[in-house]
Amino acid sequence: MLYLTGTVTEAGPHPLTAWLLVRAWLAGLASATGIGLVRAVITNLVPGGGGLAGLVVLIVLGLCSACQVVASALLCRSVQQVRPARPRPLRTAVAILILGSAAMLTLNQVLCSGPRFVLPFGPLSLLLLCLPYPLAFALLAAPDLRTGVAVTAAGIAIAGTVFPLRTAQEHLAADAWRGHHSATDPRLLQAVDWPGGRQGTFTAGSYGVRLDVYFPNTNIDGFSEAVVTVSRSGTDPCGGVGVIAAYETVPSQDEFPDGQIITLPAKKCTPAGPNRWTLSGRGFTGYAERRDGVLIRLSVTSGHNGDDLPTIAGTLHVLDDHQLWSYLNTPLSPSWLLT
Repeated sequence: MLYLTGTVTEAGPHPLTAWLLVRAWLAGLASATGIGLVRAVITNLVPGGGGLAGLVVLIVLGLCSACQVVASALLCRSVQQVRPARPRPLRTAVAILILGSAAMLTLNQVLCSGPRFVLPFGPLSLLLLCLPYPLAFALLAAPDLRTGVAVTAAGIAIAGTVFPLRTAQEHLAADAWRGHHSATDPRLLQAVDWPGGRQGTFTAGSYGVRLDVYFPNTNIDGFSEAVVTVSRSGTDPCGGVGVIAAYETVPSQDEFPDGQIITLPAKKCTPAGPNRWTLSGRGFTGYAERRDGVLIRLSVTSGHNGDDLPTIAGTLHVLDDHQLWSYLNTPLSPSWLLT
């Protein structure tokens, strides 16, 4: 009778493959999307929003959790393929998600004008933002000297290119916006500093360039409460004024949805000094000033009648491409592929 004796050896690690790294990147995309949803909702959370706001938060937290579950499942499967004998792949997967998410959020501060994850990103930014996940996967699932050196080199390369890439993206986004709005005078791309207000993105039209202003600390209905319009210098300051549609400005709620920017006549347009006017109309007050080769008009609903509009108008300043980035809703174009 023959007896076979010996020791059972643990299965060795399998080599990393391109598909495993791609799957780790996809897991990172799922995880980062969930994190981005939560950050966007928290940023736009309306104080006093009540049960509806709470319901939205719960839904988004549920979606974020689902994204993390999907990401963990993908990473667990990948860890098991690299290290079949590892007893607790979920622990490794969670560590990968934590490390990758921390690095992603750091990159997010450079490559994004706001907390939202997907927009205004293009394919190149999405690729870079999720690269920390496959790097973390390689480092934690297959730890050895060669992998450590490769991951370190990749991290240094990403850190060295992210700021030049951000600068290039800003120029590309600005050029794409100007090209899409070729009829808009570039001198109109100016903004003000409005204390406590968060300014939206530019829209362009016959009125010039305008944007809405949202006040998260005082708003209870979730809509903006002010409008900034920059027009050509020859524009009539007492003409139609851009205002936020609300019950007090448009009693007929069926005509315009709340929060939309509409144009209303100024019932009173009183000179307030050389090239300055105070404005008022149905449910709004405003201010107009001709300066620096443009006409700036500000309007607010009743909740901000006390704001010092002349002082705010005095902060009007030209935006360079770096400052312009956060005001643009970049149209789809070939350059978007590189943003």
